[in-house]
Amino acid sequence: MNDSNRQNTESIQDIIKEIDKKQIVLPDFQRDFVWDESKTYELFDSLVRDIFIGSIIYGIPSFEIAVREIDMRSRKTKGKKREPLKTLFFTKEQINEKVKVGNFRAVLDGQQRITSIYRALKKIDNIWLILKNEDEFDQDKDFNEMTVEEMMFCFSGKQDSVRLSINVGDAFEMIENKMREKPLQEKYFDNLEFVKQLDVENVDYYFERFLIAVSKLQDLFKAEKMVSYFLLDMSSEKFALFFERSNSLGVRLDFIDILVAKLSSGFRLRTKLEELKMETGYNIEREILVREIAFLVSKNEGKSISIDKGYILSNLTCEHFQKYWENTCKLYINVLDFLFKNNFIMTQDWIPHSNMLIPLMIFLDNLPNKLFSQMNETQLEFVKYWYWGSIFAQRYTGGATNEIIILDSKILTLIAKEEKISNENYFRDFNMIIDHSGDLYNFTKKGSAVYKGVLTFINYVSGGLTDWKNGSKVSFNEKVDDHHIYPKAYLQEYISEEEDLVYIDCVVNRTLIPKITNIKIGKNPPDKYLNELYSNNDKLKESLRKHMIPIEIMDGDYNEFFSVFIEDRAKRIFESINEHIIRKKELIKECHYQERKKPIGNNIDIFARYNKITINAKFNRETQEVFLEGMKYNSVSTAANAAKKKISNKDTSTNGWNFWKYRDGEEEKSIIELRD
Repeated sequence: MNDSNRQNTESIQDIIKEIDKKQIVLPDFQRDFVWDESKTYELFDSLVRDIFIGSIIYGIPSFEIAVREIDMRSRKTKGKKREPLKTLFFTKEQINEKVKVGNFRAVLDGQQRITSIYRALKKIDNIWLILKNEDEFDQDKDFNEMTVEEMMFCFSGKQDSVRLSINVGDAFEMIENKMREKPLQEKYFDNLEFVKQLDVENVDYYFERFLIAVSKLQDLFKAEKMVSYFLLDMSSEKFALFFERSNSLGVRLDFIDILVAKLSSGFRLRTKLEELKMETGYNIEREILVREIAFLVSKNEGKSISIDKGYILSNLTCEHFQKYWENTCKLYINVLDFLFKNNFIMTQDWIPHSNMLIPLMIFLDNLPNKLFSQMNETQLEFVKYWYWGSIFAQRYTGGATNEIIILDSKILTLIAKEEKISNENYFRDFNMIIDHSGDLYNFTKKGSAVYKGVLTFINYVSGGLTDWKNGSKVSFNEKVDDHHIYPKAYLQEYISEEEDLVYIDCVVNRTLIPKITNIKIGKNPPDKYLNELYSNNDKLKESLRKHMIPIEIMDGDYNEFFSVFIEDRAKRIFESINEHIIRKKELIKECHYQERKKPIGNNIDIFARYNKITINAKFNRETQEVFLEGMKYNSVSTAANAAKKKISNKDTSTNGWNFWKYRDGEEEKSIIELRD
């Protein structure tokens, strides 16, 4: 191994600078950037926790090569298309010159990681570091002595209204923008949702914490040993071999494998999973079953509900699996059956978010006799809205998925028990990312839950998509493809308008049909292959209507007007989304929301937990005074600080509105909900 091939390290800041100077580029034959934002949350979580993210591998090609820039395009654009990435061609001599005068290199492995980091720090993607609240910290450590890992609650795509949040792009921007504290506070801090809720007396305290956390995050970006890389000087033959072999190595070991080993003495989890698959014919998603059991265990043992990996590995035992396994399997199979029979899904491969099965299992577990047939009409309407609304609002795409699963499980428990939702904020989470037919053009990848959601939504609205060969409904275990309605090969050969070519892979030019039918279609134009199918299936036109495809396509009317076909079909799809989801929001809220009952009397019981000690007090809703151990405090935050000092003997500053809790029935809520 020569010196250039040895392992080195570099800082995130250096990577960003090199990308800006066009010294880090991508070979043009690299695949596109495909990570959704949830992958970026996991990446930054690993960086903060000092978990090895794998080495970046760069190459210095010793031959002519076409390269392109890092993808800096917005994920969502109104209208028809995104600008193509710029491509440059360098001769061998030009590459040698660029290597001499700079640190020119091409990314061979690590494109998704580098692009994700760059997009976050340049604020192309909004990635937020959410900090823990006071009662979640290690109380034996001062805040300015903590690491970012110790401060961190999670990474997310949006700021948290009840926790201090920092946009990682803002933190990086502040490295270069050496601003005084006052303008810095006005630009980056004052408009945070969390800050807007603070009492005036707490603003300076949290601004100081904001600055400390930003500084530590910046140190992370500047750390020279943050990212490991190899720099390879490669011939064209080695380049080809690298890409041929780089994705074929490695064994994936996840936390379920570790759990299997832990339970092996008393519960043979792997064997049970195999038996369940044999009995049902379903592909069993073992993580869904395990998280469901974790939910039931933590709930029924009177603990704070948890389904995360740490809780599962630390707390679940053989006895838990023996107790809950049979019921959990029945719930899982019955939920899948319900989703398929009611056309929410076509096959398991096309479930947009498998994690959504968990709240549905909890919902079923709380229905009479654990039967979906016991639902009334209003419960069914809520389930429909919740399912599709969550997909098209991307509620399950993000760093806090476990919290969403737990919240939705609690909400669906209320619905199953025919009780009302008292949290009005819950309905604000259903903000659709598709509010115009043109938004559909942006979804081109099967890995996107919205892409899957659009195609399975068409199946739902149609009452079940049918096969074009014989008009029969697609069976649950059938192999289904996202078929190009206008085949890719046909468009590339016969469509000359470059603006039309951007629609080739968009979801509007796709529909779900059995794989064998897709293979036989080949690269023929739709009017040709559809009429051949029609000669053997007189139900084809009705099938096309189910697929939301204009039947005029069979006459060749769209062959020279591909973009018109895309526009017409996009309008049909969006009109259905609007009818079945967007316009239902207020009706669903009106039916299932009920403003919380005001506690009787002005003084109510409140409590807080700090250092594993429960503190009890009284809160006057009219005067907003807190009565604690015979003392009256005019501010909820001052009372919180006093309570914490009695326990830790330390002076702290706390947002009392989030610190103090009250009980609304069985549910614990922060008193900020009583503030108005």
